[in-house]
Amino acid sequence: MRSTPMLPLRVASLLVVPVIPLVAQQTGTVSGTVVATQSGAPLVGASVVVVGTARSVLTNEKGQYRLSVPAGVHSVRARLIGHEAAEERVVVPAGQTVTVDFKLTATPLSLNEIVVVGARTSRTAVETPVPVDVITSQEVQETGHTEVNQILATLAPPVDVITSQEVQETGHTEVNQILATLAPSFNASHQTISDGSDHINPASLRGLGPDQVLVLVNGKRRHSPALVHVNGTFGRGTVGVDLNAIPTAAIERIEVLRDGASAQYGSDAIAGVINIVLKKQTERLEASSTVGTTPGGTAFGDITDQHDGDQVKVDANYGFAIGDRGYFNVTAEYLDRGATNRAATWSGPIFVRPVPGSPAAYSDSLRTIDDDSLATLGLTRAPFTMKVGQAAATFGTAFFNALVPLSDNAEFYSFGGVSSRDGRAGAFYRLPDQESQVAPQIFPYGMLPDINTGITDRSLSAGVRGTSRGWDVDFGLTHGRNDFQFIIDNTVNASLGAASPTTFDAGRLAFAQTTGNLDLVRPLAIGGLKSVAFVTGAEFRLENYRIEAGDAASWQLGNGGTRKGIDYDTTSTGGAKQPGSQGFPGFQPGNQVDRSRTSLGVYAGLESQLTARLLVDAGGRYETYSDFGSTINGKLAGRYEIVPNVAVRAAVSTGFRAPSLQQLWFNNISTQFTFVGGALTPQNVLTSNNQSRVTKAFGIPDLTEETSVNLSAGITARPRPNLSLTADVYRVTIDGRIVITSQFSASDTVVARILAPFQGQGVTTAQFFTNSVDTRTTGVDLVAAYARGLGRGTLTLTGSANFTKTEVRRVNVPQSMADTFRTNLTTIRNRILNPEDRNRLEDAMPRSKGSLAARYGLGRFVGLARATYYGDIEYHHPTDPTLNEHFGAKTLFDLDLSYGLGGGVRLAVGANNLFNTYPDRQVHPINESFGRFVYSRRVTQFGMNGGFYYARLLLSL
Repeated sequence: MRSTPMLPLRVASLLVVPVIPLVAQQTGTVSGTVVATQSGAPLVGASVVVVGTARSVLTNEKGQYRLSVPAGVHSVRARLIGHEAAEERVVVPAGQTVTVDFKLTATPLSLNEIVVVGARTSRTAVETPVPVDVITSQEVQETGHTEVNQILATLAPPVDVITSQEVQETGHTEVNQILATLAPSFNASHQTISDGSDHINPASLRGLGPDQVLVLVNGKRRHSPALVHVNGTFGRGTVGVDLNAIPTAAIERIEVLRDGASAQYGSDAIAGVINIVLKKQTERLEASSTVGTTPGGTAFGDITDQHDGDQVKVDANYGFAIGDRGYFNVTAEYLDRGATNRAATWSGPIFVRPVPGSPAAYSDSLRTIDDDSLATLGLTRAPFTMKVGQAAATFGTAFFNALVPLSDNAEFYSFGGVSSRDGRAGAFYRLPDQESQVAPQIFPYGMLPDINTGITDRSLSAGVRGTSRGWDVDFGLTHGRNDFQFIIDNTVNASLGAASPTTFDAGRLAFAQTTGNLDLVRPLAIGGLKSVAFVTGAEFRLENYRIEAGDAASWQLGNGGTRKGIDYDTTSTGGAKQPGSQGFPGFQPGNQVDRSRTSLGVYAGLESQLTARLLVDAGGRYETYSDFGSTINGKLAGRYEIVPNVAVRAAVSTGFRAPSLQQLWFNNISTQFTFVGGALTPQNVLTSNNQSRVTKAFGIPDLTEETSVNLSAGITARPRPNLSLTADVYRVTIDGRIVITSQFSASDTVVARILAPFQGQGVTTAQFFTNSVDTRTTGVDLVAAYARGLGRGTLTLTGSANFTKTEVRRVNVPQSMADTFRTNLTTIRNRILNPEDRNRLEDAMPRSKGSLAARYGLGRFVGLARATYYGDIEYHHPTDPTLNEHFGAKTLFDLDLSYGLGGGVRLAVGANNLFNTYPDRQVHPINESFGRFVYSRRVTQFGMNGGFYYARLLLSL
């Protein structure tokens, strides 16, 4: 739908102008202390909120708080994790201070953490009408993972609120992997042999794509990376936020909204929203160091000799107090993550020509020729083995989170950080018998190209919030930028022959995003209703995407001339050798783009608790983009308490995802190994941008937004104070889903004619982004938690499960494409989405995942044991169904044991995947490709690293 640039401004004025009060509203003050019931000790960091508003404050080191509120009657509530909430009804006269003290009772199972995501007013996770998981910094540490994606994928939250200690015990070191541990419906794994995707993990919430979940930091939209996934992994064709650019030590908690939220937050929030809340603590130093390794693909007993994937992580966090309620919290983190390799020793052809087209064609006699040649040269097959596994990376990150009180009613906030990451991953080995891809004058026995990346993220947010004339106001600006540099080494431009360099600058991708937000909340006094708030606001966004060319040798045929054998090197048959750096050809001057766009969104809604038992939210959002048009979305959600401690909840919403600038404008020529005649064969693949003449010649129309309808319903129960149960069902239908097509081969005469101008660059296939797929995702989330005293300690049992199924309902063929190819629609549909690419949408991630965990704390000792079940997955071959693979379900066990040594020092040892479990091996020799891919690189449940065994030292002063 198209609109004029003035329309959104008129809509914004219609929404905001009528509700701006003309006179100031008188205020009063609520102050007091929050203490523990049993000991009377002050509780630091407790949240005190005015129910039905966005006003809240944290208690200081003396348990004291002070909060400015409009004159009148209010409900004030105090909350703190590990304690039952308390609420008081107060009358606040204008210009006066009312004292309200709270005593909070400790409980082993508490759901009283304030949730930022999903509502503009203050609510807890159990009060929301849609499912929200809250994961704290302690839980991040306890996962044992070092990356956020890993943590989210491995530990399913017991209830909607998870303690920070459980986060610590995951043992993971990166945010993606932490989330994969802690969230029931989140999955993420390291990819391999996929160029840039080796360094930024594609992740999934509720089985949907990486770009169908919105990521916020402190409630503000996080920028995406410049990289778009274009190789053969889950998430192919998408752009997902790089969660691993955020240091785990900076995280206070992670909130996961598992429901559509485009009506509240705009584009991308189809599967849900992940909000990362940064630490606010002051006058306390927290530092930790984690070291760990894997057995190197062998048995645990060989870990001392065969280990790989070594990791060393060091982090520190400290906060400076500013006045009574201000803070400046800083975090520094360093991670050195070693590579893993799960390829078997190369068993295929090395010197023999012509190269056998399949494993079956590599006869014993040909193998003998190669083995004899190796023996003569004093070589073995080992040096010809690929590197298949987790990429090596070195991270350095620094973040800050600050708040400066300006008055009793206003405060300035700012947060942000910088992340720098150097990565190193292997490509396909170029063998001596692959004549067109090697320069024997430089590498007589071929070479294994390395794809090195330099990834830099920078972000900064600043704003003011407070109260004015009865409104809660938040105005902020956020800027984020990602740069993705490719350096390819240990390789050649084969067409340059002996003159080729061995290191190439292959170019750079860059993406920048600037967002301005104005959020307004106004409590409404309506007789007979407990609380009603009118929420409204606007968001402006400016985005820019750039591709910068690499050096000429990284993409050029020879020296750029046309004289065969003089300007460029040739094979023994007289054909030109392949241009560009082997492993990853550089971006060419013709690929360069510098494109920007703007968007403006306005929203309005009501968040209400009509009675003590009934909560209803309704809202709508209008958004317009400078490059494709406008969209309107709405949401209705409710929660009803049937009987005390048992409630039902439901929501219906529409949503959208705008095509990213990366999907609109990415273009290059890349080398991808695809099946040709049963063997993996290098193909130069053209990806042309959405507006290019080549794309239009194929009949691909302009990209537009994906649209969705989200339905969800659930029940929550707390039959006992120490037992919580939730169950939610959902259905998400997406129309016009943006995918990158399967590859159109020049073996088709129409394709050959269109690609003729690229023949000199060796292009044999092409692919494009298009809105051609309609999908439906259905599923169930189950979460349970139980806690009790056991002996002199506390036992917590948690469990969760997610069952999800995504089906491709329809592959839509544009009429212009049908007119171009003039063949039956079934054939064209298969070219748009072949069985392998359909597989990535439907079966590449587990359809079922469950977790059971037990945590016991006794004095200085804490032990955590967890079992995580990953359902079976499938791989579908693009052309031959007899080569499909099935990988059975697996259960992984984690263990984390820690002991407080005194003086704020705690030592922990643990294991992720304690029993060193691997996925099923591939059974078809063609898929295994002479030992390259013992485990599938196309689909994965939990990666192929095996067990990770670690020790962690924590210091808290």
